[in-house]
Amino acid sequence: MFEKLKLDFGLLGSLFLMMPQLTNSKLAINTLRISEAKYCSLFENIDQSVIYLDTNGIVMSVNQAAEQLLSLPRDKIIGRKFVDSCFNVIKEDGSVFPEDEQPSMQALRMGKPVENVVMGLFNAERQSYTWVTVHSVPEFRTGEHQPHQVLMTLSDITRQKQSEGKLNMASVIFNNIGEGIFITDKDKKIISINQGFTTITGFTQEDVYGKSAHFLYAKKNKQTIYDELNNGTKTVNNWQGEVWRRHKMNLDFPSWTTVSKIQNSSDNVAHYVHVFIDITHFKKTQDHLGFLAYHDPLTKLPNRLLLKDRIDHSLQNARREDLQAAVLFLDLDRFKNINDSYGHAVGDGLLKEAAKRIKNLVRKEDTVSRYAGDEFVVFMENIPDAKNPAKLAQKLINTFNAPVYIKGYRLKISISVGISLFPQNGKDTDTLIKNADTAMYRAKKEGRNNFQYYSLELTTEASKKMSTESALRQSLERHELVLYYQPQVCLKTGKLVGVESLVRWMHPTQGMMPPKQFIPLAEESGFIVALGEWVLQNTCIQMRRWLDEGLNVNKIAVNVSAVQFLRSDFVATVERILHSTGLTPSYLQLELTGDSFMDNSEQTIKALSRLASAGIDLTIDDFGVGCFSFNNLKRIPVKKLKINSSFIVDVLNNTDNEDITRAVIALGHGLHLQVIAMGIESKAQQNFLMDLGCDQGQGYLYSSPVLPWSSIFQQLI
Repeated sequence: MFEKLKLDFGLLGSLFLMMPQLTNSKLAINTLRISEAKYCSLFENIDQSVIYLDTNGIVMSVNQAAEQLLSLPRDKIIGRKFVDSCFNVIKEDGSVFPEDEQPSMQALRMGKPVENVVMGLFNAERQSYTWVTVHSVPEFRTGEHQPHQVLMTLSDITRQKQSEGKLNMASVIFNNIGEGIFITDKDKKIISINQGFTTITGFTQEDVYGKSAHFLYAKKNKQTIYDELNNGTKTVNNWQGEVWRRHKMNLDFPSWTTVSKIQNSSDNVAHYVHVFIDITHFKKTQDHLGFLAYHDPLTKLPNRLLLKDRIDHSLQNARREDLQAAVLFLDLDRFKNINDSYGHAVGDGLLKEAAKRIKNLVRKEDTVSRYAGDEFVVFMENIPDAKNPAKLAQKLINTFNAPVYIKGYRLKISISVGISLFPQNGKDTDTLIKNADTAMYRAKKEGRNNFQYYSLELTTEASKKMSTESALRQSLERHELVLYYQPQVCLKTGKLVGVESLVRWMHPTQGMMPPKQFIPLAEESGFIVALGEWVLQNTCIQMRRWLDEGLNVNKIAVNVSAVQFLRSDFVATVERILHSTGLTPSYLQLELTGDSFMDNSEQTIKALSRLASAGIDLTIDDFGVGCFSFNNLKRIPVKKLKINSSFIVDVLNNTDNEDITRAVIALGHGLHLQVIAMGIESKAQQNFLMDLGCDQGQGYLYSSPVLPWSSIFQQLI
């Protein structure tokens, strides 16, 4: 088209040269008008954008195609500099194109055409750049050496630039994407790879070029991906799934792979594009999550879900083969005390050690599970006889009698074990576990550190126990708890030195129940915390009432369970109750069992010191019974030892009880502590204790536990 314009312009010039020779001026004028009209029509209607500029770069004329390209009417273009008709003109690299460097100005300056210059013209209508290729041709008048104007043609190459941009972007993505990509020809020969491929597999282009895609497959793959892609149906154009691949270092790894068929115009396969990622980390995470779904994260033992699955499966076989099996339910005795005293880190360490000891004793085919908290279950399949589980239970008990060392602490623990048998004690998993659990509670009731087989009577007992526990929890709101009081006297003078508060439960159907029938259940269930707080609150209220009435009561003693005392908020609870009732701390005496001090931890010593500093007297109750280290007496701020009644009841006839009583009194006095004996029922017992130097006494000789308004109690006061 540009050549056609040059031809027409030359024709027009020839006409001007021929005019002086025309004899008929009218004919010349008509010929000129026809040529001009022809030129104007050609100028306006060609699809090439054409712009004329003068030597100053001012637009003299534009055609219709140029208007459309610039999205501007010609009256906004003509008479202005070309650069002023666009907001911005840029080079291919995105930098601003200076006016004096633009092709039109270069053509005017050099006097020769400047061709194939790419420029970006800002399109205000689209708010984007229109890319054009510009040809600039200077034009001269006859006899002049400097051009008087320049003809500029513009070709729209925006789509071409966009396509180039997409190709460049695709190339950047191909070479920089993290996924591995390799392309094969129709025969599955590798022809191209990206950098991600080399990063993931270690193979370079030279390593794999021309090799079959199967070269990258590990032997773990069951079938090739092409089996599905080429199964005869043309509708399957891509495939995705897990593929094991080779690494250059001979390390197979799992990958998630997508393969797409690229077809030519004849619908024949031209290439295969493989895109894959290394999913080793994902697989490990997936395996770990799968492990956690069926295992305890702390001990790595099967959890109750996996345990149930294994027992269910084993019982199916046991039914077919007429085999026996057993469930052992294990519970760590007093684990909560250790956990509360030493912290959860020590508790967790103890659980891991427990799991290790159990695993070391069972058979390979047995399943050991951490069932919940400090509870473990051992399932023994295909046992030879009913006695076999007992042998394992005893081994387990023996191994736990050895001390455990956790984070520098020496811990002495024991376990209670319950055993249920298949099919005698249950024919399904849930029943076997439940019955073994019931038997375990019988073992605890029998003194812990032993095992018990399940029996039908235990089910009745467990049901009764659950019923009693439920009723006990409702005793507070039903106002069924009652406080009785028993005097404590000075053995030398017979005067009242204090009163012990004792709780009784008026059961709705069984009548008055003594503490030994419900306190152990309250401790086991955790209800002892609420029960103990109620006892302390109402005891302080009663003591405050006696003082207000002018009665001479020096001390009020309250029993505190180890479960209560070992709670981190126990001291704060005591302080709150004293404050709310208005009772001075010096009137309160707390009687704690030896179990409260068994850990000898700094937390325990700190709590005892805080109570003593407040003015509260501390007594070790049932001294000589249960777990207690004499070494603790050097550290804890107690003022009194209380001899258990089991030693006093037969102290006159049993030399062992006499020796123990004598030793406790001597020990107490040696440490400057007072000693009180409980369970005194006769004058002879009283006199014997006085001869040994015992300071105080408590028992039916002086008064049975009575209500605060009892006449006997009033007489003692």
